Amino acid sequence: MKPNHLFHFFESGFFQFIIVLFLSYLLKINKRFEVIKQEKQTAEISYLKAQINPHFLFNTLNSLYALTIIKSDEAPNAVLKLSNMMRYVVTESSQDFVPLSKEINYIKDYVSLQKLRMNEDVNFSFNFMGDENGKAIAPLILIPFIENAFKYGLNPDEDSEIVIEIAVVDFSLTLITRNKMVVHEISEDLKTETGIDNTKKRLEFIYPNKHLLEISEHNNDYIVRLNINLA
Repeated sequence: MKPNHLFHFFESGFFQFIIVLFLSYLLKINKRFEVIKQEKQTAEISYLKAQINPHFLFNTLNSLYALTIIKSDEAPNAVLKLSNMMRYVVTESSQDFVPLSKEINYIKDYVSLQKLRMNEDVNFSFNFMGDENGKAIAPLILIPFIENAFKYGLNPDEDSEIVIEIAVVDFSLTLITRNKMVVHEISEDLKTETGIDNTKKRLEFIYPNKHLLEISEHNNDYIVRLNINLA
């Protein structure tokens, strides 16, 4: 094309039409990409939650089984707490977010159930500080770290120590768990690595740039520090 013809081509309505068509196509592709990305994240989150829920139930049933073996008088109370926990898992875990107060009550029931099988030699403390009212959190996002502390921190043949702290300041939630690594061998079906890995992925999906997770080992202590911005 001659220079003057090329100039008229760029000034023509046909060229503008081509540009608009091209941009519309790009926008359509981008929109479709975002939809696929969102569907992928939703599917992955549902899959991760489906993996986690049975894991909690199986470990809790193991605790209750231990109580029935020793014919503990606390067994009926443990059954009631287990019922509350199962109800929470069945009815609430399908929600994207739940009231923080319900999640804290679930954790308290879990801790109470675990305390029933502790002996007096265990150095254990559990503290919750702050106001959980008016706040929401992704369900079952904290319990894997607490469960992990009990799983690897309780051994009747060694000095066991478990510390669990939850603090809520405004809309900032901090969970700290610390336990001595006194369980060195554990069966595959009771390991909690899968639950921890899945929870890390859930945190990335649900709280991108709104959480900080630090896991460390020091002098045989396993320490987890998790901070979540609930706002």
